[in-house]
Amino acid sequence: MMHRVRLLCVALLWMMAGWLHAQETDDFTPPPPPADGILDEARMFARSPERHKAVAETLAALEEKHGFRFYFVLYSSLYGRNLDDRAHVLQRAWLGDSPGMVLVLETDSRIFRQSQTPTKADHLPAGATLPVTGPKELAPTDLGAIGRTMEESLRQAPSTEDYAERLALGLATGISKVLDERAAVPEGTTRSSLVLLAVGFGAAVGLIALLVVAGLKRAEAKALERFVFPKATVGTRLGAPFGGGKVSSRSFGNREAGR
Repeated sequence: MMHRVRLLCVALLWMMAGWLHAQETDDFTPPPPPADGILDEARMFARSPERHKAVAETLAALEEKHGFRFYFVLYSSLYGRNLDDRAHVLQRAWLGDSPGMVLVLETDSRIFRQSQTPTKADHLPAGATLPVTGPKELAPTDLGAIGRTMEESLRQAPSTEDYAERLALGLATGISKVLDERAAVPEGTTRSSLVLLAVGFGAAVGLIALLVVAGLKRAEAKALERFVFPKATVGTRLGAPFGGGKVSSRSFGNREAGR
């Protein structure tokens, strides 16, 4: 009897492993993009339509103001699937080359990942060697700054529904602020600043190289420096062949002795 139970358990484990492997290797087909920017597979906002509305309105305002499309996708769990891969697949399917971002949240673990449209090659200044971003692309420093402003609010979220709402609203609001700051800068200033920064960096490197070379030359010259005393011909003094100079003598004696 126990032997049959063991065999049954082993068979169930193999069936479960095969099902999980099939799930992992099964190709994911992206659904059509949601009209309001929210794909709620976790039904997180089903009981909170006001949260759904608030997030949808914020995403729509971001697109209307800056032309930046933002999609928010919620799953209860991806069952071992890679969140980064899912975000990248949805970004390519829904955004293509258009400016925007896809944010994927796994509500059971509260883990999220985002994928944004990469910068086009023609946005880069000719000959630039510094890492730059396009007009609508967010640099890692931008996302890091936004994340720090959201960190405390997310930590204090009393429920998963509240966490999801704060995450979407905080990221969309932060992106809007970054794009507002870029829009306030005159056109061409960013590119000129990058060029000047590159030129200044090259000049600084050249100056440091010249100082290093000059220091090495001074050190080499000092190492080769020698001191040589000139030859001088003098007469014989006190029988010494090289006793040049003046000679004087003093003697002392007793007056009473007449000395």
